[in-house]
Amino acid sequence: MLIIDEEEARVVKRIYDWYLEGYSIGGIIDKLEEKKKKTSTGKERWSKRAIESILIREKYTGDVAIADSGGSDNRYLNKKHHKGIISKEQFEAVQLEMELRSNVEIGEDGTVRRKSKKYSSKNRK
Repeated sequence: MLIIDEEEARVVKRIYDWYLEGYSIGGIIDKLEEKKKKTSTGKERWSKRAIESILIREKYTGDVAIADSGGSDNRYLNKKHHKGIISKEQFEAVQLEMELRSNVEIGEDGTVRRKSKKYSSKNRK
């Protein structure tokens, strides 16, 4: 049984909100620092990877992805495993926004290349 830490849940919600408001990951880190919000492990500075990890975790919707123990790429989604912090719609909106902001695209032949027009994190909002 998962127990939701309400203060950490508020931080997760704000991270999702800020991302959808147009803040870059760097901008979100700056906002968290400005508001003196520490990581769940007590660190004062958030890493880019920590923010990205929060933004792609389905568990915040109440679903849990379980990997196949056989070492394959199979995963199983246990829906409504626990009470969610964010809505599935907000989660999906963030996933779409992340894809739109990405400067990487995969061609029909499976090759990975950079888009000619990159998302700029210089406008950190």
